[in-house]
Amino acid sequence: MRLFEIPIAHRGLHDAEAPENSMAAFRKALEAGYNIETDVHLTKDNVLVAFHDRSLKRVVGQEGTIESLTFAELRTDKYRLPNGEFIPTFDELLQLVDGKVDILCELKSIGDPFRRLEKSVLAAVRDKPWVKVQAFNPLTIAWFKRNAPDICRGQLGTLAGGKWLQLVFAFFGPTKMLWRSKPDFLAFDYGQITDPRVANSVKKYDMKLLCWTVKSQEEYNFCKAHGVDNIIFENFLPAIER
Repeated sequence: MRLFEIPIAHRGLHDAEAPENSMAAFRKALEAGYNIETDVHLTKDNVLVAFHDRSLKRVVGQEGTIESLTFAELRTDKYRLPNGEFIPTFDELLQLVDGKVDILCELKSIGDPFRRLEKSVLAAVRDKPWVKVQAFNPLTIAWFKRNAPDICRGQLGTLAGGKWLQLVFAFFGPTKMLWRSKPDFLAFDYGQITDPRVANSVKKYDMKLLCWTVKSQEEYNFCKAHGVDNIIFENFLPAIER
């Protein structure tokens, strides 16, 4: 599968002229032949857009969130990206790529009981097998298992503290979230791939292993030496093996 064969550009191939999750960054990744990782949120009026943070502050310098704004409000000059582009819609990315590479779509789930984000992504990618999905929230991955088992899905993971600590205990502990969601791959934090729980989970549930976010050739070599199937990368250009 192409997702596990060609390195994945984290938020596109971004730099000073092509900000993360911009159409410019996506084009650069596509032209270089890399798979593309992106993140999606829903606007207040249910338009899928490619953007990482919940807050707009870091990237566009404005207060507020994607979810608090309508798409029309988001497409005003106030919320332009640093290179002058508008925040792209997920559909614009899909049209650009059109199956030429794979897209790894991270759902930024915030616990909506109506699963609006999951339903919107599924509607957008149902006929596009070159789009794969991943999330930190294991309930999102379990939802895709129930509703679209044919779509390749991955569980994001980290052993770091903070808000994800209890989640990590959930899917490595007695509740067996990995058993419930049956992901096709585990996408894990680069600094923690040597933890035995990672290898044990990959073996137990017969998953592929991705690693994020790899930022140098040395880190890439480390990942390959530890059995990682593919990387999500930024800040360097890994070789594409044909």
